[in-house]
Amino acid sequence: MLLLLSRQPDRRIAIVSDRHALIFKSVGHNKSTNAPLCAIDLVEKGQLKDQGFKKLTHNEVHGFIGMIEIEGYIFLGAITGKSKVAQPIPGETVNKIYAVDFFCLNDSRWDFVEIDNSGYPVLPNRDSSDLKETLPRHPCYELRKLLSDGSFNYSSNFDLTSTLQKRRFSDHSLSVDNFEEEYMWNYFLMNEIITYRDRLDMETKRILDDEGFLTTVIRGFAETFVTYVKKLKVGLTVISKQSWKRAGTRFNARGVDDDANVANFVETEFIMYSNEYCYSFTIIRGSIPVFWEQDTSLINPKVQITRSKEATQPVFDKHFHRLIEKYGPVHVVNLLSTKSSEIELSQRYKQQIVDSKSLRLNDDVFYSHFDFHKETSQEGFSAVRRVLPLLSNSILEAGYFSYDVKDKKVLSEQHGVFRVNCLDCLDRTNLVQQTVSLAVFKIFLEDFQIIGPKSFIDEEDFAIKHNTLWADHGDQISQIYTGTNALKSSFSRKGKMSLAGVLSDATKSVSRMYINNFMDKGKQQNIDCLLGRLADQKSVELYDPFNEYVTNKLHERAEEFTNNSNINIFVGSFNVNGTSKRSDLSKWLFPIGDKFKPDIVVLGLQEVIELTAGSILNADYTKGSFWETMVSDCLNQYDDKYLLLRVEQMSSLLIVFFVKADKAHYVKQVEGASKKTGFGGMTGNKGAVSIRFDYGNTSFCFVNAHLAAGANNIDERRNDFESITNGTQFTRSKNISHHDSIFWLGDLNYRIQLTNEEVRKLLVTQPDGYIDKLLKYDQLTQEINAGVVFKEFKEPTLKFRPTYKYDYGSDNYDSSEKARTPSWTDRIIYKGENLYPLAYSDAHLLLSDHRPVYAAYRAKVTFIDDDKKHRIVQALHKEYKIEHPEETSLTNNLLLDLDIESRTQSEQTNGSQTSSINFEAPLSHSLQSSTSSFASLTPRNRNAQQDTEVRSSSASVLSSPGAIDKSVKPKLSAPPPPAPRIQPKKELEVESNGSRLSSPATPKPTVLSPQVPPKRKVLPPGFSDSIVLTPKNSSQSSVDVKALSPSPKPKVSSPPISLKSNNEGEGKRKIPPAKPEKKPELESLTLDSWKPLQPK
Repeated sequence: MLLLLSRQPDRRIAIVSDRHALIFKSVGHNKSTNAPLCAIDLVEKGQLKDQGFKKLTHNEVHGFIGMIEIEGYIFLGAITGKSKVAQPIPGETVNKIYAVDFFCLNDSRWDFVEIDNSGYPVLPNRDSSDLKETLPRHPCYELRKLLSDGSFNYSSNFDLTSTLQKRRFSDHSLSVDNFEEEYMWNYFLMNEIITYRDRLDMETKRILDDEGFLTTVIRGFAETFVTYVKKLKVGLTVISKQSWKRAGTRFNARGVDDDANVANFVETEFIMYSNEYCYSFTIIRGSIPVFWEQDTSLINPKVQITRSKEATQPVFDKHFHRLIEKYGPVHVVNLLSTKSSEIELSQRYKQQIVDSKSLRLNDDVFYSHFDFHKETSQEGFSAVRRVLPLLSNSILEAGYFSYDVKDKKVLSEQHGVFRVNCLDCLDRTNLVQQTVSLAVFKIFLEDFQIIGPKSFIDEEDFAIKHNTLWADHGDQISQIYTGTNALKSSFSRKGKMSLAGVLSDATKSVSRMYINNFMDKGKQQNIDCLLGRLADQKSVELYDPFNEYVTNKLHERAEEFTNNSNINIFVGSFNVNGTSKRSDLSKWLFPIGDKFKPDIVVLGLQEVIELTAGSILNADYTKGSFWETMVSDCLNQYDDKYLLLRVEQMSSLLIVFFVKADKAHYVKQVEGASKKTGFGGMTGNKGAVSIRFDYGNTSFCFVNAHLAAGANNIDERRNDFESITNGTQFTRSKNISHHDSIFWLGDLNYRIQLTNEEVRKLLVTQPDGYIDKLLKYDQLTQEINAGVVFKEFKEPTLKFRPTYKYDYGSDNYDSSEKARTPSWTDRIIYKGENLYPLAYSDAHLLLSDHRPVYAAYRAKVTFIDDDKKHRIVQALHKEYKIEHPEETSLTNNLLLDLDIESRTQSEQTNGSQTSSINFEAPLSHSLQSSTSSFASLTPRNRNAQQDTEVRSSSASVLSSPGAIDKSVKPKLSAPPPPAPRIQPKKELEVESNGSRLSSPATPKPTVLSPQVPPKRKVLPPGFSDSIVLTPKNSSQSSVDVKALSPSPKPKVSSPPISLKSNNEGEGKRKIPPAKPEKKPELESLTLDSWKPLQPK
């Protein structure tokens, strides 16, 4: 492919394939969404002639990966450096990306400019250092660096996101329709172009697909080794793909999200190809699918589970149902230890499986726990094989995919998968997956009589290469997630752990700690940018009249797919002053009894631990659990059940989020964040803890703050507010301001600017309007009115007495020697056009020197029916085609004749194509090293002739279709027949293409090699000419995995799990507080008693 630029009459960039060109042009911004707009046109290559196009880069373009807007500029991304690393079967190649460039569509400053390793332009002479400092760094430098780090791969001749069992041997289509979205890392960059493609007819779609305009990029690993199993020559390949749905660095991406996506989810496939048979086996890994995090500020980060079991269960079940639908029965292999740092998470994992009402334990989900550290502590890592007896039945039931290459027939299929995990899903996981993979591969080799039964294969070259592949794979996945190679990789490669390996692991552990603390934040930012997750980041929209038509129509018909509803919210704040006395909180949480049962409850607590130097440095987080339990017991005293969805604690600050059980499914994207402001941001005695979530399509954020104390420290409180506002960051770079509804609550520490005597006199005499008089001197009221802090925030009408400071257990204000001035330090303020205050008051609880406050709101929330909206868009598309037939058929008619010619040339060249690997040929000594692979060979520069400059008048480049060189092979051709039966050649030729490297070919020595195996006479035992073998409980079709066989299920590979809850170690059950008695003064109250309040 070529990348051309024209400035006649407007600036345009064309991506040119063999026969077509995709032309891009910037056309401003969308007025309604403010997204950058780009026009796109697909034309035949000959139409570029005489339009002033010239070559924009001297590097060959291997693929177009999409568009992105950064700093107001639109950039086109292109692969400019690649090397071949794997070939799972003939006709399928995997390329590693080692260079990506971005070309600006709406600015010329980066045209024809080379970029150095720091992202700055390369200047022509050495005396330009001063000029260099004034030039900006390329806006896409960080993205270029990320995409060129060696962890991204693509293929130009098969669907790299699929498994071999899914795509088979007959269909090598590159159609985007078949791609698995979760593995397409450039989905955000390509999203608009895919939408554009979906509106085209089938012929034009095929042109886009076949010409390579839509390149799918995966992140993971791919590598192929060639070896022998006995006398059978084979290619061994490992391909792994990491999902981007919950992508991120180790401590930034943990557990599961509300859409049931887990962190570090990787699908790994091991493939063997020979001229006789083909084999593949798939295994997966992923973080434990519960809501959990780790605090990166600690040397030994503590695992914190952030959502209750009941609230987690629907998401947990959704994750496993998705796996079962795709793979069949799932066998969970949990490698967590019984140490204090992991046992809570391990127990929760098992409990979620056992207590699930929709997952059938020992039927479609199996569970085995293997304490890796304990099992390998005595005998070393070789004891990992002890896991195999636990999995033996599932290994036999799940089976493997096998294919008869000569007869072109599927012999068996894999139906079922092992889901392996440890804490990070890296080192322990990789070693166990390697062990399972080799065990299943050995079963295949024995089934097909390639090796004898019970053969010892550990010292065989193919077993060594298998282990090397898995070690390389483990290193790559670890590099992606942590920035270092995998631990235990020395054992993975050599089967033993040396002193050097132990020292290497220690070095990697220290490196991980450094990277996690100092580098991961920047890496996460780059990943979020690539995936379109940054705040206010918008995808580049393709301009066409249809988009504008749809936008206007959708706005007119919004009521058809949008619903509005009202929910009740209860917000409370309480400075508990370190108390841990169990009490009934009904006066606070149910001030009018059961007449008001909110849908959402958010409570902020301050000083849950005493504010002493020792307690701040060694925070007791059990106090947080004490308050969680007490609040939960009080909320659940009536018939309605409340679920704890999120807890966020920082030292003495705690915020808890409960939702009614029947409303929990509306809540998504629950996150927490914290910001310290005490002692210059070093301690958590002051600061804020925050939570955010989406209810339907309306976003909420709650900030529980404890600001600087002191009657005269107004500036310090202002600084704390700014620090919390700017320093509180959620994932995808969202901050507090990026929400529809925002609440600040807590001990904000604002005082009344009157003398102590004046305030107390008014509180004692209580003249008419004394509350309003005191509010005139309230610092927070003055600050909001002046617009200094909390701009656009409101506070409901305040009618209660100051909440601070009281004597313990009484209604008397502070009678100590300090005799602090009574003030409204405890406040709740809000911002959002959809919020309507119902009540705002304090509660008569004598547990602290503060009084708790609460506020009740009615909130308007929005729900968008995405399916209905999509159907409306499709209907509008049809309407637009009918009303504007000339606009929708112009491009398609232009391409029809050219497409016919394309297919004719493709058919003519099919017969001449051969695989770059000949599996009939003997193996040469140049490939016998156990560490050799395609990536290690010297690449050849096969594209040198295309590096010459292209001029606008050059007929050789911008020629008409009729002038195209007939010898040029089309981009897409039918796959060659697998392993054609030809005479053996003397050597195996392996080709590795690198677009920027070249070296002369070296002669290969003539060597002796094992004899070619004789032709087989019959199929392996148990295989029939007319039957495709599928494991028990598997579907007869490889596509419909839901249709399970009614055959009875044999015993599982591990002992059945008792369905009883494991509560032996919990001690005595805590007695919940007694239900409050019906009080006569509450009987007459109803929800109508809370008339909407007017903000000040």
